[in-house]
Amino acid sequence: MNVKIEVLSNNTTDLTLQTDPIFKGKVIQPTKRVVAAIAEHGLAMGIETNGMKILYDFGGMGFAILKNLEIFNINPEIFQKAVLSHGHFDHFGSLVKLIPQLGPGKEIIVSPDIYKQKISYLPGESGDLEILKENYRALKKKGKVRELPRIKKAFLDKLTAENQQTLIETSKPVELAPGVWTSGEIEIFDENELTSNMFLKIDKTTFERETFRDEIAIYINVEDKGLIVLTGCGHTGIINTIKHGQKISGVKKIYAVIGGFHLNYAPEKQLDRVVNYFNEISPEIICGMHCTGFKFNSKLLAKMPENATLGVVGTDFIL
Repeated sequence: MNVKIEVLSNNTTDLTLQTDPIFKGKVIQPTKRVVAAIAEHGLAMGIETNGMKILYDFGGMGFAILKNLEIFNINPEIFQKAVLSHGHFDHFGSLVKLIPQLGPGKEIIVSPDIYKQKISYLPGESGDLEILKENYRALKKKGKVRELPRIKKAFLDKLTAENQQTLIETSKPVELAPGVWTSGEIEIFDENELTSNMFLKIDKTTFERETFRDEIAIYINVEDKGLIVLTGCGHTGIINTIKHGQKISGVKKIYAVIGGFHLNYAPEKQLDRVVNYFNEISPEIICGMHCTGFKFNSKLLAKMPENATLGVVGTDFIL
């Protein structure tokens, strides 16, 4: 199985980032190819394996992915399937314009939990569920919490129907191609891995802790090399996500981990725990993008310089 993964939207673009020969052609940086590319807070990747082309996420709300697809000379109609990693705006942001460009007959795979209203404390703020329940209106008025933009089910139903596409809402793993699966709901082996300070608003007076039941990773089994793990944000925890992939696939060896790990606000203890875990399982390639954070990537590059790499708009992984 040959696998190509291309970063179509990301927080960073960099035409000066050079391809590192240590990866022997498996990680190729875009250089001058991205001179006019656009970065924004968001993530999207194109996956190609054995003739199947899959879009993983739709990028942010600034529609940068549309410009980047044009620059890379990629017609969105090449994607046979699209998977939304979770219901956050920086992953579904360009969906409204991109879904019509995918064309008819395509499968759009999402979790049924993406439609729930998500609440987040703003950076620098924190609080538990009880504080949120008792003081929500005051916290919102003071700008300490916010309701995140969300997709409405009726809107997505209408959009996909109008474009003659099949909307698949499921919490179960889906086989996208031979050896390629979505995660379904990711098992929580360790609650400490979950992104903190995020909640669900069920109604005006009912709130729940967010456990990211809508999050979908993608796993690709490459024969004799191991499992590729792709994540959108990794809110469920990158270690939980990897362990879940090992469990549902039966593949223990991890070949590559690529995507968002959401460690920007994580304490040093958690950063060190994840770095040490990666050092223990030793994937050949580790690339934390988007919400992963400078501190984590710095620690990982220092600990595992032959395994860790940066990813920007246009980075290609040939695996």
